[in-house]
Amino acid sequence: MEAGNPAHEPVASRPVKTQTNAQWAVVTGASSGLGLEFATALAARGVHLVLVARREAPMQELATTLRAQHGIEVVVDVADLGEPNAAARLAARLDTRGIDADILINNAAFGLSGEFVEHDAERLHAMLQLGVVAMTELSYQFGQRMVARGHGRMLLVASIAALQPTPLLAAYGATKAYVLSLGEALNVEMAPVGVTVLLPGFMHTGFGGVADFNPPALVQSTALEPALVAKIGLDAMFAGRSSVVAGGLNRFAALFAGWMPRHLLAKLVFRFSRG
Repeated sequence: MEAGNPAHEPVASRPVKTQTNAQWAVVTGASSGLGLEFATALAARGVHLVLVARREAPMQELATTLRAQHGIEVVVDVADLGEPNAAARLAARLDTRGIDADILINNAAFGLSGEFVEHDAERLHAMLQLGVVAMTELSYQFGQRMVARGHGRMLLVASIAALQPTPLLAAYGATKAYVLSLGEALNVEMAPVGVTVLLPGFMHTGFGGVADFNPPALVQSTALEPALVAKIGLDAMFAGRSSVVAGGLNRFAALFAGWMPRHLLAKLVFRFSRG
């Protein structure tokens, strides 16, 4: 619960006294990893925050720290965005609180690695529900509000896996290709609302543990700090860019993927991934 809330009162239930001209950002997947770094970087810019994830305790700890360090308002909203209609319910809760989100950091997702036909069916469905359906519904709900106001920014988190076929990460890579395609289209369609897609490479964020993904040493050596990746994404979003690949080596890999025949590229990725 937020500090000072009565024990019986649900999180994110009371109205918030918003400040004139103060920006609010919704950050999904905010309990750890890249989401935590987005929240920290936005707080340093003086942006008020709505932190959204399933785990309350780490978000409350983060909220306490950011309030103390930056004097901002932070709302903690405990939600499983993979549930049906979760995006609409989140948007409605913020409407009730009088929070008009100027920024959406659409970050919540997880991955699955290994042979596609050997995935657990429920986990596969949950990954698609969160990474495609919920991501789209969040963009729709907050995009509607931003377009109606005539301003706003969204950052959609994809991956360099979006740029190529990814055997042994096949469904995950496909979700990120969807995110990239949607985001670049919305950047044009929803103008002057800005939509930016961030394409990171491998990071030490806990993704590997959840996805059971242990990349080769060469890939691990290219890992960037999540704080740097968050900065790259936010800088691109505030600059109005449609997409950005984080990291020089990842940009080189993106260029390499762009000129190689996709079938051959898929074979190379498969062999490399299997070691």
